Amino acid sequence: MHNILQKVNNGKVLDFDEVKTLFNGILTGEISEAGIGSALIAMKLRGETAEEVAAAATVLNEHKVKFQHSATKTIDTCGTGGDGKSTLNVSTAVSLVLAAMGIKVLKHGNMAQSGKVGSADILDELGVPTKLDETNSHTYFNNNNFIFLFAPHYHPALKNVAKIRKDLRVATIFNYLGPMLNPGSPDYQTIGINRADKLDLYAEALRIQKRNNIIVYSSKDGYDEISSSDITYVRHIKDGKIEKFEIDPSCFFEKFPMPVVNSKEDAKKLFLESIEGKNEKLTDLIALNTAVSLYTMNMYTLKEGFNAAQKILKEGSVSAKLNKMIMEKAV
Repeated sequence: MHNILQKVNNGKVLDFDEVKTLFNGILTGEISEAGIGSALIAMKLRGETAEEVAAAATVLNEHKVKFQHSATKTIDTCGTGGDGKSTLNVSTAVSLVLAAMGIKVLKHGNMAQSGKVGSADILDELGVPTKLDETNSHTYFNNNNFIFLFAPHYHPALKNVAKIRKDLRVATIFNYLGPMLNPGSPDYQTIGINRADKLDLYAEALRIQKRNNIIVYSSKDGYDEISSSDITYVRHIKDGKIEKFEIDPSCFFEKFPMPVVNSKEDAKKLFLESIEGKNEKLTDLIALNTAVSLYTMNMYTLKEGFNAAQKILKEGSVSAKLNKMIMEKAV
């Protein structure tokens, strides 16, 4: 371990097995807080590689508590967060649209880390259960085609580094990893990240892990969503290859500024408006982001998916689905 720490602290790139050794040491407490902090900062300063991100994710997946299920064609819409823009909870709204369409959703997420309201925060505000035990989680998932997998419950090993990450006050390699660690191992994923310049690295890290049927995106104007105001850059990981393309919102609707929230109350209000199908702009934003998930699942073209999502939103089916999920809390 000493040699690996010395190598990384001297600005050298670690190979896959070295990163696995390092992160096993981090998670098991073998490395001191000072050693962990110095290694994370050293990696950040020289820039993490795709192989390092892939190896770290591999270790964390080995340590996670798994959500066991037999469902097929499951999807997650968890992003990295961290864009600091406090926007409407778009990916969470998309997860409800997908569930309303009969698609099985394994929604991985947490409380807000940098924005005003995270996925767990907004679902708590709405009355959707986010911290069910194992038995009730499966009952709820079977009844609703939806389950929220609260990250701290499924990644207990990360408690060892929570304080260190907080004390460092900067983003590290851990900030990339959340969407790669879904406890239910979904068949499909859409992942928004907050830096377009890291898209290729992130996509390659997923490819190295032999992940498939995943779309990763980041907008030109700095959002970890498909933007309503500018081009979004996309990477599609499928069959061991990475396809690149762009999404221009003007091909679907007239561009408008991304909706920003200022409080939990504001977030709840906008969220409900977005899924009720009564606010045209918000409906368009959610429909476009949903279209990307449907495209990932090979169900529709982007335009077809946009139209299908718009239809179900305007019909009120998503709002009805949410009300059913609130009423059907597992007991």
